Amino acid sequence: MWVLKGTFIGTSIFAVGAAVFMILSLWSISGGKQMAIDIRLISLTTIYNPWFWAAFTASIVIGLAIARSWPGRFSPAFWTVLVVIDLFPAGLLSLILVLVFKLKEVTKHVQ
Repeated sequence: MWVLKGTFIGTSIFAVGAAVFMILSLWSISGGKQMAIDIRLISLTTIYNPWFWAAFTASIVIGLAIARSWPGRFSPAFWTVLVVIDLFPAGLLSLILVLVFKLKEVTKHVQ
């Protein structure tokens, strides 16, 4: 059971960290002003970046270490807070996916 809990904790750490990293990096690139970003930039900074996968692996290992070394039981409030915190990166992911699908739909009509 600790493996499942540790994987969930590690995935949560990674998801929140990746979302915050993307927002801050885009904020620093634009200097706080509005700008257009190519959708390929998101994939280049995430799935095609080896540091992205290294951070994912490190987050899973850290989550497993936390779950394995925790002396007591995790309270249900901890898991509830963790799920609520995970709604933020899940919302960003769904927003990106909706935008990608809309862009693909628009490009079919333009060509």
